[in-house]
Amino acid sequence: MKATTLFGVSLACVLASSAAALAVPLPDRAPVTTPSSAGASVVAELPQKGSQLSVGKTLLLDARLGHATLARSGSGETYLFAQVTGSESAPVAAAPKVSLGIVIDRSGSMKGARIAHAMDAASAAVERMRDGDTVSVVAFDTVSEVVVPPQVVSAESRARIVAKIRGIRLGGDTCISCGLESAMHELMAGGRTEGGVTRMLLLSDGATNSGIRDIPGLRSLAARMRDRGCTISTIGVDVDFDEKVMAAIANEAAGRHYFVKDSSTLASVFTQEFDSLVASVASDGELTMTLAPGVEVEQVFDRTFRREGDRVVVPFGSVSKGQQKTVLMKLRVPVGVMGERPVADLRLTYRDLVERSDGACSGSLALGVREGLEDAPLDPFVAARLERSRTAATLTQVNLLVEQGKMAEAQARLAGRRAELKKAESVALANPFPAGPAPRAARSLDRDFQEQLGAVASAESFGGSGAGVGGGGFAQPPSGRVVAPAAAPPAPASPATKGAVRQNQQAASDLAF
Repeated sequence: MKATTLFGVSLACVLASSAAALAVPLPDRAPVTTPSSAGASVVAELPQKGSQLSVGKTLLLDARLGHATLARSGSGETYLFAQVTGSESAPVAAAPKVSLGIVIDRSGSMKGARIAHAMDAASAAVERMRDGDTVSVVAFDTVSEVVVPPQVVSAESRARIVAKIRGIRLGGDTCISCGLESAMHELMAGGRTEGGVTRMLLLSDGATNSGIRDIPGLRSLAARMRDRGCTISTIGVDVDFDEKVMAAIANEAAGRHYFVKDSSTLASVFTQEFDSLVASVASDGELTMTLAPGVEVEQVFDRTFRREGDRVVVPFGSVSKGQQKTVLMKLRVPVGVMGERPVADLRLTYRDLVERSDGACSGSLALGVREGLEDAPLDPFVAARLERSRTAATLTQVNLLVEQGKMAEAQARLAGRRAELKKAESVALANPFPAGPAPRAARSLDRDFQEQLGAVASAESFGGSGAGVGGGGFAQPPSGRVVAPAAAPPAPASPATKGAVRQNQQAASDLAF
């Protein structure tokens, strides 16, 4: 292959392609119609050129390497960024059937408005469900109770289901694993509907103090549920729940994590999750990246994954119209030989809820190795995704510092991240786009960085004057008070500080999604 034809991307996808998810224009390609094994016509794409690919129909897979070329004398370090997006143009004849498991903390701390609002939100979710959907409800304290076994929603059953939900009574302490295991049993007992989507909503206001309590153990439990086709979204209520546990469960099960400071807003979260469910275009999404010989993975950012020899497998679960899920990997590529260097083969598989069939698309990424001392500039979209991971990590680190009472250090860490973000934004927007200038892409990049800067600013000034620690904002030491020596135990956090920590965790989870 000549040097001018380096970086080829060979595609095995039989689905139509789109670059909408990354907003990068691609060279014109003529589709070729070929017969499938089933005799139907499918669309095959001609090979793209460049260290990026954009393929798919119901699910769009956009992937790119951090560098189009690497210097032969360099370290060989680069990145692989992949984004999966639910097509907004996918024609959905009928919304998928929903199997929803609602898991409600009924421990003593939920007394009063919290349990009342939880029951209201769960009842409203049932009212929104369509005839033919399936719901189950589990309540838990130190033990779990099946409030509503798997039941098909209908005009006749709705009132009975709501009445049972409103009959939930408070109990003792908190066993999150008890609720999860019981809810999963009920969801599986109800069976998976062909062409349907399964989700669990876990609501809690406290730290788990019974059953499985460690994060690795709860992650393992969530992974088993994810592998059985269930996405879990978690909702932390008020400021005393364990945000690390709730975020870890959602991350492992490919769901979202929410912080709800005021329980009266619970209904809006339930509505958001249900709307996402009925807009699902695919379930059981999984991206397999097979590394070329000699390519090594140094880090997988944010996402749960499993390693199978030279393959890295990332589960994405269900995906809704317009929803984006991403993964970023840091790689080490051999650069001892000039020329084209294959990096990875990618294959996305999923259950297509639009076509009511199994869906898949695939492609290969490669880069060039050249003489010289410098690598090609870092792809701006990869740079933006890398900064999202760094911003999420900073918010998590700041939370730890706050819990340790190190407010000044937390403030300095946030200020440093803000400065780094502004510098990274300037560099990313100044670099030429790999596929040529694209104003739409430029605005998308700018929005990405602005969202990150907004999360940092929110952490710096959460609550405004009078609401932070000592009344000075999130990371300010108490005004007019001598700061305790480093060796002294930190004073109990104020409700505003607890709220800031939990808001940071949701922001970190959103940035890494």
